[in-house]
Amino acid sequence: MDAHRTTVGHGRRIAALFNGRAKQVTPGVVRALTDALPEAQVFVSDDLLQAERHAKLIAGSDAEVVLSGGGDGAAMRLIRMLRAQIGSARAHPALGILKLGTGNAWAHTTGACGYRRLFQLLPRMPWPLPLRRFDLVTVEGWEAPFAGVGWDALILNNYQRNLDKRSSQIFGSRLATRLHKGLGGYLYSAVRYTVPKEWRLTHEHGAARVTLEVPSNEPLYTVDPHGIVVQLAWRSPLYEGPVSVGAAATIPEYGYGLRAFPFATRLPGFINLRVYDRAVLEALGNLPRIWRGDHPVPGMHDFFVKRARMRFSRPMPFQIGGDASGQRTEVEYGVAKEPVNCVDWEAALAEARR
Repeated sequence: MDAHRTTVGHGRRIAALFNGRAKQVTPGVVRALTDALPEAQVFVSDDLLQAERHAKLIAGSDAEVVLSGGGDGAAMRLIRMLRAQIGSARAHPALGILKLGTGNAWAHTTGACGYRRLFQLLPRMPWPLPLRRFDLVTVEGWEAPFAGVGWDALILNNYQRNLDKRSSQIFGSRLATRLHKGLGGYLYSAVRYTVPKEWRLTHEHGAARVTLEVPSNEPLYTVDPHGIVVQLAWRSPLYEGPVSVGAAATIPEYGYGLRAFPFATRLPGFINLRVYDRAVLEALGNLPRIWRGDHPVPGMHDFFVKRARMRFSRPMPFQIGGDASGQRTEVEYGVAKEPVNCVDWEAALAEARR
């Protein structure tokens, strides 16, 4: 790196808020950051009230970047708290998402590496840090990088439940956890838990169907078989037929390396809707391709919209940002008014290594 180039240095204009309840947030992690950036403001919260107090202090400081340690949910809570404190009084600080959560979907998307390597290189990263703009999905008054209805919600939660079970084993917990991570663990969770439940629901209530409606005369887009974004003539319903998954996202990942929305960032200002119309048993055969984000995949429909409503023929499992949220027969998705500027760790790491 050029000796005359400005770098993060001691981190004078950086703050950090760690979720003290997150499994990967340990005293050693916090100490590693304070050692790397001795002038940064570093806070650890053990509950929501404490987090709100810390966010108020950060909002009143001159921090230009706030690091979030604790996963996608912790990042969204931090965004909400900072927005409530700052309002429109000044520009909001950029968000640096650390890889310290469960699925780490947003951290993966921004190029974050393990905290040891990232903290080691952080002082050498360029200042100001490179940023990426992300839209957010709005649903039921909440904002998140993704949300969905269908068996994907079941698999995500079954996958995490299975990992928790393996990590709590008395013997061999570390090996068992490693074996059940990634695509193999995802497939195991699908076969062991999700498929039997979906099979029973289909047998009892029939295959689920969805009607996807969009407001009149709003721009609509899709992707062609070559992955090129193309405009559609307006129509509503935009889709009507069988459904296993009906989800929306503004980032490519669902966490754990699952690239469920490979085109999510192609069209800024829009959300990427995906409808998968095949039964869960057929989906198992396509799961490796879905995991990698291959295109096209039989039965997968991609749309880019500003707003949309999905009506389901029977109650479907629902998740917001990977967190289970009960069941729904109707969901409205939209694109949030305010995008979020996040640290582009991939670009920052490349500069630090020069």
